[in-house]
Amino acid sequence: MTIGGDIDVKSTLELAVKYFGPIPKGPEVSMPKKPKVTLDSDRYISMQDNVHLPLLYISYPTVSVRDADEAALDLLAEILGGGKTSLFYKNMVKNQLAVNAGVSHPCAELACTFNMFALPHPASGKSLADLEKIMRDSLVEFEKRGVQPDDLAKAKAKMEANFIFGLQSVSGKVSQLAANQTFTGNPNYIEQDIKRYANVTKQDVDRVFNQYIKGHHAVIMSVVPNGQLDAVAHTDNFKAPVRQLVKESETSADELALRKAKDNFDRSQIPLAKANAPVSVPMMWQQETATGIKILGTQSNETPTTSLLIQIPAGHYYENQDKAGTASLLANMLNESTNKRSAEDMSKALQLLGSNVSIYANNFTIDINVNALTKNIDATMELVKEKLLQPAFLKDEFARNQKNAIQGIKNGKKNASYLASSAYRQLLNADNIAAMPVGGTETSMSAISLDDVRNFYQTHIKPFGTELIVVSDRTEKELAPTIAFLNDWKGQGPKLNLVIAESPSKKGVVYLVNKDKAAQSAIRIGKRDIKQDITGEFYRSYLMNFPLGGAFNSRINLNLREDKGYTYGARGYFWGNKLTGGYTASAEVRANVTDKSIVEFINEIKRYHDQGITDEELEFMRNAINQKDALKYETPRAKLRFLAQILEYNLTPKFVADRAEIVRKITKQEINALAKKHLVVDDMIILVVGDAKTLRPELEALGYEVVDYSIR
Repeated sequence: MTIGGDIDVKSTLELAVKYFGPIPKGPEVSMPKKPKVTLDSDRYISMQDNVHLPLLYISYPTVSVRDADEAALDLLAEILGGGKTSLFYKNMVKNQLAVNAGVSHPCAELACTFNMFALPHPASGKSLADLEKIMRDSLVEFEKRGVQPDDLAKAKAKMEANFIFGLQSVSGKVSQLAANQTFTGNPNYIEQDIKRYANVTKQDVDRVFNQYIKGHHAVIMSVVPNGQLDAVAHTDNFKAPVRQLVKESETSADELALRKAKDNFDRSQIPLAKANAPVSVPMMWQQETATGIKILGTQSNETPTTSLLIQIPAGHYYENQDKAGTASLLANMLNESTNKRSAEDMSKALQLLGSNVSIYANNFTIDINVNALTKNIDATMELVKEKLLQPAFLKDEFARNQKNAIQGIKNGKKNASYLASSAYRQLLNADNIAAMPVGGTETSMSAISLDDVRNFYQTHIKPFGTELIVVSDRTEKELAPTIAFLNDWKGQGPKLNLVIAESPSKKGVVYLVNKDKAAQSAIRIGKRDIKQDITGEFYRSYLMNFPLGGAFNSRINLNLREDKGYTYGARGYFWGNKLTGGYTASAEVRANVTDKSIVEFINEIKRYHDQGITDEELEFMRNAINQKDALKYETPRAKLRFLAQILEYNLTPKFVADRAEIVRKITKQEINALAKKHLVVDDMIILVVGDAKTLRPELEALGYEVVDYSIR
């Protein structure tokens, strides 16, 4: 048992001994033997499925976790397929022969595999057989070029950073301690872990390449779209034998007999939780630059790391509807080459620091997310400055990103959840930018030119209104030089002028999106509703909904998952921002229970609307919300989200106490009134994505008007 958190050690140990000490010891478990797996020939296998793009996957058997060769194999995988400096990226992705390609070396207690994959780009004309040859040629190229001077430095820096970032949460610490104790007998084995990667040499990487990869046999799997078995890399030459179950346990009946704990207390009585201690909100500092950038930060000494979030008011809602996806493409281009260095050189520089910089578009903002070891944050921010202020906007990089984005959209249409999200968004909003996905549609993405992206950058990527949030073990004063480059950034972009009108979609009907032969159906039930606020009716409605759909043991999830077994999870929630909001109940369910699932959803929502919350649910909600809040400020990432909310809504830290007071004081009567106001089923639309041929008569049998619907 491993326990971590803000605990009193003495009393916690006493409780652990009390509740777990009397439990009798079970049979001894011997450590299993770790088999050495070898293949006498290449094994080609294939499968077909409802996918947009084919996939080639090559897997070599290697060692087991913490084997002496594991670290070298991990670093070899990183050199071959990690990021824009890898051979796989150069030989398949950069030249647009593949949409994606990579290498990994996942490990388990008994076995590890060295895995290589690629998805061919449709425009390249390359087959899976072609990609197999390119992969094998890449291995030959690696053998000829050898391990370059920077290869190990980049891979080792990434490993060191991953180990440290993994300790930022209590969960991460406890998981690491528990795993190390279980599998090594030393809870602090992380020190040895870091050392074994740091000690890997060029000779080690060359040796494991020769020992496990070069000239060795693998399993080569082709995954192709339905009906395209002629597209496999090679005819299948292997069929897995029928699995023979081992005989039953040889453990004796006495050892298997129920072992009862000998207690001096009543174990059937669940201990009562004490009142939650008040959550400590992080101490913050705030400033604003002369150029209009608002900065909010806090110091966190848990790990020697720095995390930053730069939010620029230049997101999806600032686009023209006919060219939706421009902000997303711009974010991708900011991740490419600059006027000073190529995308590969930029990736190499970041890898040598063990730093991560990701740029992506949201509805309101383009975000730059930075994570670095504090010892490397200044050098990392120099690279961020270069990305932000000196993008190269190269034609070939634009073409690659645009084509990949279009393929991503096409591939998404094979996914029921993607279809449901897209259709639901359109049904809730009038024909405006809010009805379109952040990544655009095939039509809008195809209409975007490089000049469009460049003009969007020149118009909207400005400091005024930008927000910078930082969490670091450095002080405000120590961070000043780190972010000083922002003073060189000038200008102000246009203000957002958007009204998100509601769609004229019919209420109380079922909109049906066809997905042929779908094994699962995606269900969305909901409506436009209240905008987000922090301590007002939106927050109170969130509390109201918690017992209905906001927790694992909510009524909706207990009904559809635990009782009926229709789904892996069902939920209901209020969502919103400053411009719009709504309520949604959703689940992915077995296709053959789609109609029954809708009935249960509607019944649960109506029952809660009519009868309201129980006393037990109200008490559970209060305890659960307060305990949940404790994790909102734990990790640097969580602190970034918390601080970003403060800036976005111009809050003071007092809002945390205000919310806690709302949770404490909200009454059963207020919750029931909110349920009656916001959970009117007749005001909601119902969307189903699934096999229309099968589902239409079943849905009509429920008495609904069924309307065929397609996403734009």
